[in-house]
Amino acid sequence: MSSEADAAEGGSSPETGPVTALRAALGAGLLVGQQVAAKVVRDAFFLSEFPVTTLPLALAAGAAISLIAVAALSRVTARRHPGAVVRMMLWSSAFLLALEWALSLGAPRAAAALVYLHVATFGATLVSGYWSLINESFDPHAARKAMGTIGAGASVGGVLGGALTWRASRLVRVPTLLLGLAGLLVLCALALRGIGRSRPAAGRPGPSPRVDAEPARSEPSLAWLARDPYLRALAALMVLCAFVEALLDYAFNAAAAGRFAQGQALAGFFAAFHTFTGLAGLIVQASLVRRSLTRLGLAGTLATHPLVVALLAGVASVIPRMNVMVLLRGAEAVLRNSTFRSSYELLYTPLPHTLKRPAKPWIDVGADRLGTLAGSGATALALVVAGPHVGRALALLATAAALAMLAVTWRFHRAYVTALVESLRRGVVRLEQEEVVDSTTQRAVESAGREEAGREETVPAAAAEEEPKGSQVADLRSSDPVRIRAALALGLSDATAVAAALPLLRRDDLFKDVVPALRPAASRFTGQLVDALLDPAVDPVIRRRAARVLASAPTRRAADGLLAGLECERFDVRYRSGAALLRLRQRAGLAVPADRAFAAAQREMEELGGHADPIRLDHVFTILALAREGEPIDIARRAVRGHDAALRGTALEYLDQVLPAAIRDALFPLIGAVAAPLPARRGVMEVRDELIRSSWRWTHDRSRRSSRGR
Repeated sequence: MSSEADAAEGGSSPETGPVTALRAALGAGLLVGQQVAAKVVRDAFFLSEFPVTTLPLALAAGAAISLIAVAALSRVTARRHPGAVVRMMLWSSAFLLALEWALSLGAPRAAAALVYLHVATFGATLVSGYWSLINESFDPHAARKAMGTIGAGASVGGVLGGALTWRASRLVRVPTLLLGLAGLLVLCALALRGIGRSRPAAGRPGPSPRVDAEPARSEPSLAWLARDPYLRALAALMVLCAFVEALLDYAFNAAAAGRFAQGQALAGFFAAFHTFTGLAGLIVQASLVRRSLTRLGLAGTLATHPLVVALLAGVASVIPRMNVMVLLRGAEAVLRNSTFRSSYELLYTPLPHTLKRPAKPWIDVGADRLGTLAGSGATALALVVAGPHVGRALALLATAAALAMLAVTWRFHRAYVTALVESLRRGVVRLEQEEVVDSTTQRAVESAGREEAGREETVPAAAAEEEPKGSQVADLRSSDPVRIRAALALGLSDATAVAAALPLLRRDDLFKDVVPALRPAASRFTGQLVDALLDPAVDPVIRRRAARVLASAPTRRAADGLLAGLECERFDVRYRSGAALLRLRQRAGLAVPADRAFAAAQREMEELGGHADPIRLDHVFTILALAREGEPIDIARRAVRGHDAALRGTALEYLDQVLPAAIRDALFPLIGAVAAPLPARRGVMEVRDELIRSSWRWTHDRSRRSSRGR
């Protein structure tokens, strides 16, 4: 296994697609089913051997050991692929469960304590490692599509795990169930074989030295966690979530221990509870999660968990009965394993692997255990202070913590989009073809109406003679290029000179002289330029070149004229108006009404009629950049045309987040992003090697051209 893991460490990505998603869902089902069964066995075994008042101490001890384990896990995952780490942990946990079963035959109290610590230590770390593996097996856009399948598999596993344990608890003693837990871990390890392993491309050379790759992280992950506000927000969210769970878990267990006898009866109740909550989670996952992610977004979907918990905990603080506690604990478990988990895992997609791998265990497990420690401490304090009213006190604390958690979740929409933008900015260096694409687009648009541009526009001699000989206007209206260039060099200081210079825009031999002369006058004579741009009777070449000149006028009037140019009847004029307006917005910071920009983009996509014309698609992205932050939209435009599947997925995820639903639904079919998951992507090593060679050749060729120029 280690050699396979070492190959995966190189960075190559596994094949993604329906088969991989189904296998990942099977692994999720087995793992979550085992986790549910392990909690049932842990709680029933522990409460059969120890009084319920020892639970806070057991929780604190398990959390402390987990913090030590997560430090080791963070170091390992920073160097090894998550697939190898998860498989190693699965086999180790199965072996320890078998040993604990053997110990229970002679020392049941010691075995019960060890099982409690074992499940507390391995449970969260296994889940964290598994989701890290899944997160790296899919690009950001494909992850959202696969998450529903994988989440459904996890929910089905939770239901089956609870149901099987419920049934088995009536047939065998609780310690014997440890062997069944070990068997589930073995099946999970077998199901995950091959997921996340590299597939080297045939005929490709070996790894090359890294060029333009992210620098290796030499600092401890905790240093990055302390410095990165996005990671800190994730950690705070997990601490609060674990704090709430620890409070509610004690209140629930105490109510159950007071109502049911020890041993099999207690195990049967816990198993029935987890079965029904797992079934409810499956229904929520299948029917609501995807719809919630689409309509409410990540922040809204995250907020459902703390909002419901706060409401029900408020009720439990007034009516601290067992049925209310069961409802509260059940709602928390259902939402945490459905809406919260599905949206929470997506929050990691913008992060690079070099940061995600070491930081994720600290957040998923370390922050979780800090919350558990705080919750166990608060529970112990409540036992001393509140006495018989401890259930009500814990419900009040849970209400306050859930409200704090709700405040954190609302910050994540902006934080998530910002992280995606940063990810796109890091990835833009991985696209080597984009300047070529831009220049091709420019040449194609320039060629529109080229047959008309060849015709030289001259004025009647009589008209020229109306101006005094030697005057600037007479020189501009002459047919002599020498006289015209001399007149342009004097500058255009009045409306008559500007009117005489505008027709010269259509002459290719004078174009490079006319535009620099008109630009300084653009702010003073904006009206003349806008009239030339919008008049259908004016030569199309003049119209689109007038748009270029207007890009130099940092005025609201120029921006309004170019915005009106987006509604012209000719595409070449619309194209140049959009490009000029984007430059004007970038230089002068003039705002463009988002509704008008989106309406223009919608019209362009309707004209495409489902045909993905690359030049017109470039124009659509230009318009979208007017309504949203320009640089990320431009990077996304280039990414969806590139060959880097991971970067393409990040770009699609960004567009999915920032575009209105109508625009997104019209755009995605044109860029091949709907109707089916993204096609299987090549391994990252293959793409990286090709990128290194291509970028080196591009850089080398440009350097040689520069050297020859000197």
